[in-house]
This record gives sequence, C-alpha cells and structure tokens, in this order.
Amino acid sequence: MRGNPLNLTPEVEANPLLSDSWSRSLRYGLEPTADDFPRLHSRELADRLASHRRLQQLTQPVIDSLSRKVTDLQSVVVLSDASGLVLHTFGDMQAMDKAQRVALAPGNLWSESGRGTNAIGTALAIDDSCEIEGRQHFLARNQDLYCAAVPLQSPDGRVAGVLDISGPASYPHQQTLAWVKGAAKQIEYLWVKQSLHPQQWLMSLHPRPEKLDSVDELLLVFEDNLLTAGNRLAMRRLGLSAAELGQMTFGQLFPELPQQAVDVPQPLWVAGQRFYYRLRPPARISVAVTPPPGLRLPFSTPREGEKLLRLLNAGIALCIEGETGCGKEHISRMLHQHSRWRSGKFVAINCAAIPESLIESELFGYQPGAFTGASKNGYPGKIREANAGVLFLDEIGDMPLTLQTRLLRILQEKEVTPLGASQSVPVNFAVICATHRNLAQRVAEGTFREDLFYRLREFALTLPPLRQWPARAAFIRQLWQDLGGEKRRIALSASLVDRLAACPWPGNVRQLQSLLKVLLALAEEGETLDTDSLPEEYRAAPAPVAGGRQQHDARLIADTLASYNGNISKAAQALGVARSTLYRRGARTGGR
Repeated sequence: MRGNPLNLTPEVEANPLLSDSWSRSLRYGLEPTADDFPRLHSRELADRLASHRRLQQLTQPVIDSLSRKVTDLQSVVVLSDASGLVLHTFGDMQAMDKAQRVALAPGNLWSESGRGTNAIGTALAIDDSCEIEGRQHFLARNQDLYCAAVPLQSPDGRVAGVLDISGPASYPHQQTLAWVKGAAKQIEYLWVKQSLHPQQWLMSLHPRPEKLDSVDELLLVFEDNLLTAGNRLAMRRLGLSAAELGQMTFGQLFPELPQQAVDVPQPLWVAGQRFYYRLRPPARISVAVTPPPGLRLPFSTPREGEKLLRLLNAGIALCIEGETGCGKEHISRMLHQHSRWRSGKFVAINCAAIPESLIESELFGYQPGAFTGASKNGYPGKIREANAGVLFLDEIGDMPLTLQTRLLRILQEKEVTPLGASQSVPVNFAVICATHRNLAQRVAEGTFREDLFYRLREFALTLPPLRQWPARAAFIRQLWQDLGGEKRRIALSASLVDRLAACPWPGNVRQLQSLLKVLLALAEEGETLDTDSLPEEYRAAPAPVAGGRQQHDARLIADTLASYNGNISKAAQALGVARSTLYRRGARTGGR
C-alpha cells in the first residue's frame, strides 16, 4: 500500500492477505487495544447450538481425532458457525492461560468485523483457509495466539461454519494448517456422501484412478440430470459456483458424455483437464428431464420468472411479500409446477390458521400413540409430505415464537423428528414463505427470530397488487381456465374481460378469484358471459374503493355469503379463508 497510510507493520504490509484484512479491520472502526467483547447469553447459545445440530454431528468424529493430534501443542479445535460464533471447543482448555480459555469458549464471536484479523473471521471473509500467527492478529489481546482455520462448505455450496485450531503462538505449528485442511476435506466429503438421496446420481472424479473412493475425490450429485450438490474440491477444480447448483445440467457440464452408470474408472477430459470418473446411478431411477422453458409471471417479465426458477431450483429460500390476497400462493404454485421440484408435492401451511396446540403435530407428524387422541396409524406431518417438493409457509410472520426454533433446525439440518419418535427422518425440499407483514419490524419487536428471518428470506420478492399487474387480461383468462371455465365451455366476452381488467381490485387476486367462482357457479354450460352477468357493484365504471380495506372486505363477504345462500362453509372456501375468520367478520358485517 503506497505510503503505508494505515501505519501497518512491515510484516503485515508485505503480506496481501494480512494487509487487506487489517485494512478491513480499521474500516470496521476497531481499535487494536479493544478489550470488551460481548458473548451470547446461555439461552441464545443453546438455541444456536440446537439449530446447528447437524453440523455438529457430522464434524464430531473428525474433530475428536484432530483434537488428539494437537494435544502436545497445548492447542484446541474450535468449531464455529458461518457468522464466526464459537459453537464448541475441543481439547484441553486447562493447558491454556485464562485469557485464551475465556476468548475461545463457546458463545464468543470471532468475525473479522468483531475481532479484526483472526483465522476464523478472515477465513470467512476470503472463503479460504488461512493461518494467523501472533502479532499478525489485529487485536493486541490476541497476539499470543496462533490460529489456523478453514471454512466448511455444505453440499449445496454454501459456507456452513469454520474449523479452527488455536493455541499458544510460542509453540511450533509447521503442520497445523495442513491438519485442519485435511480434516475439513474429510468432513465435506462425508457430508456429501451422507446427504445423498436414493433418487440421486453420484459422480466421482480424480486425475488418478487409484484416488477414487478416497477423501481426495471430487464429488458431484445430480437429481435427474440437474447438478444439485458437490464438495468444495469439485467446485473449485471445475470452476463451479453455488449459484450454478440447481441450474446446470449433466449435459452442459459434460457435453459429450452420456449419463449412464459407470463402475470401472473411465478417462474424461473437462475444461482441458484429464480425470478418471465413476458414475453411480440412483437406487430409484427416474427419467432425466430437460428443465422447462422460462416461466412468464403475470406481473413481470419472463426474465424475472426465469430468475425465480433458478433460485428455487438451487434450493434458495424465497420470501414473497405483498398485500393480503395479492396472489402469493398462486405464484408459488406456478413456480413449483415449472421447477425441478414439480415431481414432489406442493404442501401449503397457513401458519396463522393452525391452532398453536396442534401446530407441532401438524408440521412434524407423530408416531402411533404419541399422545392422547393420536391416530393409531400415526401421521407423517406436512414437512415430510413436502419431501422432494415445495413447502409453502403462508403467513409466516404469524408463526408462534416457540416453534420458530424447531422450524429453523429442520431447515438447516433437513431432518425432522416426529412427536414420540427417537429417530430423525431426512427430508429434502424447497421453501417458499409468504407474508403481508413487515418481517424486519417483527424481528426488531422480538416476535420473530432474526436467524430464521435470514434463513427464510434468502431472496425476497415484493408482489405488486393486482391493479398494478401489466397483463391483467391474460391473467384473468388463465385463471378462468384454471377454475374450469373452458372445460364447461363457458366463455368470457372481450368486453367482460376488459371490464374486469380495469377494476381496482382492492382485494387483489383473492377478490378476483372469488368473483370468477361466483360467475362460474351461476353460468350455464356453453354460455358466453358479458358485463351484464356481473353483480351490480361491478357493472358501473371502475372507481377507487371508498372506505378502505375494511369496508371492501365487509362488502365482499356479504356478497359472497349471499351468492351461496348464507352457506358459511362454501363462502369461506370461495374466499380462501377459514370459517372461523368468516364468522368473526360476518358478525361485524351482519352476515350469518
């Protein structure tokens, strides 16, 4: 750095990794003499540990072996999460001085923004291995430590945590970085192998055939012909990014190679490199399919639909926000039908409608006889029903706080334990959540977990209200077809479609859908409906709804009840709400 404006030591300035990290530390506003670092409360730490149970289970055997290696160096093995929070420390802590024991204990945050240049935080910052010795640490209080760390990558290509060895800087550490690298490689290898599902293909590659079936092999996982997972060795060597998982097909990656089982190592050239490979077919074979063409969503461009499909195929959690009734579930079902998850179910859960006393059994399922009144056959639960499909969490902002921890754990570990069971069941699904609430505000209020917020809101989409959709007429015709209008040979005239497209729709898609259901119920087979088929309130020229949402809802409820002769069940179904909701709203509007 020219002129050394940050007054870096010669050792730091000469090393680009260190100088960049120290520069970042200064930009974070850290002081080298800082000595006050907050730790997580024991209850918060317990929640964080519970949410990373899968990571701990996978790493435990490897870490036990690694911690025995470093005993003579008076060092410990540290496991952190992807934020740099220490989850566990393994080894003889008593051999270290008190300050080091306190600093490396579980609950401490070792992010670079919190503690400056250090192996855990800097490894996360650069997404690569690093070692920081003594005075290379930014904070003076850490300059008696030696640390070597490697990020741990989950099979979906994301950083899941960090494996670190820390000990006194006065001891020799010639092999320490190599040890921690080897342990991380073994963990990532086992993680891919243990996460494999019966319907997936497993490809193993290495430049030397004798290295196949070892921790040094490159692993790629395909579902049908779609690349869905891999270890870090494969992704780095083949130049793949996490964003390409769920997007790249077998044929795109290996254009001249048929997707056929190979037991004996065969040569293969990829990107100018020679490998030997094996290809293990799925235990349950399904036919490879070509991803369907880009999805055109009725409120946006085809490119937006393609982007959302790419994200869903890659297993990215989508959060759809927008006004009540604006079509969040409708759009989610469209995404499911066009995604790689379409062979599985679309399982919708209204988090606000399930009684709190039943939500655990409804979501997680239960074993026979798990509680009084339980079915003698047990119940798989919504989450297991969504396996290989899409789990749609509607009104996620209203999920009880007590259950958010369990949901987070399932989303991170992809395992569910039914009530009354001692064994976990592996699950694999995509997640779409929807809400009309401001989730960030609920996090600030303490009614929604911050870690769950970031897990569910990996990509957020704000759905515009129906009145702002550019292709309303085409959407109305498609919705009419979906409701069965064409099957009954009941057509909508052009003037009727134009009138409907011009309405302000304060109740959004739900209001439009309810009206179309009413028209369909009253129409005769083979009829063509015109504007005179509309209820009186829709015949006049469209005008803004006076009195706001509450007045509109009251009128819509009253009209829907009237069209079903006061039948609460049918009206609730048409409106897409629970009967209890309709009873409450109906009482206020004078409905039955």
